[in-house]
Amino acid sequence: MCLKFVVIVLISFSTTAFSSNVEYDGWVNINLQHSLTFSDKPVFTDRGNVTIQSLRTGTAVVQQKPLTQSDRVKLRDLSATNEFYQLKSTVTLADGSEISFLSTVKACMLVESELNDILSVSLDYSGRVIAITLAVASTSTCEGAVVPIDKLKEFSTSVFVRHTENGPTPDTATYIQKLEREREAKERGDVKDNRSFLAKYWMYIIPVIILMVITSATNPEGAGAAR
Repeated sequence: MCLKFVVIVLISFSTTAFSSNVEYDGWVNINLQHSLTFSDKPVFTDRGNVTIQSLRTGTAVVQQKPLTQSDRVKLRDLSATNEFYQLKSTVTLADGSEISFLSTVKACMLVESELNDILSVSLDYSGRVIAITLAVASTSTCEGAVVPIDKLKEFSTSVFVRHTENGPTPDTATYIQKLEREREAKERGDVKDNRSFLAKYWMYIIPVIILMVITSATNPEGAGAAR
C-alpha cells in the first residue's frame, strides 16, 4: 500500500513538472544599449529594442536605430585597437520587473561581420529569462579585413530563444513495482536460491580451512608422524 502511494505521488509530480514546462508562454521586451568606447566604467547609449511576442515559439520583433557617422567612427576605432564591444540587455517581464545582462564580443569580429550578430535569450523551466548572450554571425576570429565605414550603418540581428531542456526521467514507477513483486515473492516463498554450494556456505568453510592450517603449523611433529 505504501509503495503504491509513493508511485502515485511520483507520477503526479512528474506530470505537474512536465506540464509547467510545456504550457507556459508569455512575452518579454529587451532594451538594448551599447558602449562604443571600452573602459572600466562604460557609458551606454541606446541601440534599440527586441520584443519577444511568444516565448514558446520564439517569435521576435527587432527595432534598431541606424548608427550615426560618429558612432561608426567610434566602432571602427574600437575595432582597430582590438577592444571589446559591450552590449547591455535590460529585460522587462510581463509583471513589470526588470533584469539586466552584460555581454561582450571583440569589436573587430563585429565590424568584419558588417554588424551581423546573434542574440541568444535563455529561459528557465518557467519561462523566465536567465541569460542573454551576444555572438557574431559569420566569423569567430578577427582576420584583419578592412571594412568600409559605409558598411557599418545598421545592425542586422537574429534572435534565438533557448528553452531549458528536460533531462532523462527515471522510470521510478517500474522500479517500485519490481520491488513490490520481489517482496511479495519472498513472502510466498517463491524466490529460489540458485547460488552454488561454495557461494552459499563460504563463511563456514573458510574458518575450518584456516583452523586446519593453523593446527598443522603449530604441531609439525604430529603431522610428520601421521606421514
